[in-house]
Amino acid sequence: MKKRAVFHPDAEAEFLAAIAYYAGKAGGLGDRFYQEIHRVVAEIEADPRRHGPWRHGTRRHRARRFPYVVIFAERIKHLHIVAVAHVKRHPDYWTKRLM
Repeated sequence: MKKRAVFHPDAEAEFLAAIAYYAGKAGGLGDRFYQEIHRVVAEIEADPRRHGPWRHGTRRHRARRFPYVVIFAERIKHLHIVAVAHVKRHPDYWTKRLM
């Protein structure tokens, strides 16, 4: 059974802030970021175990066109998206979201 991805509220806020940031940079860039992250999430939903174990019981999938990773944990009924993180951010800032 395919599990649906569910964003932690802080991960969703990060995602929305990044969309706004890129939208302010150039016309259409925010939309392209939105589409790229949704592509990454769709790939995670299609085959979450394709992405090897990473830190603190999570897995991650990197975006191709932007310096971002989607960090997620598998739960019984869903995939818990804990961060939409820029690759230059402190790597473990999101760990409190796992609880």
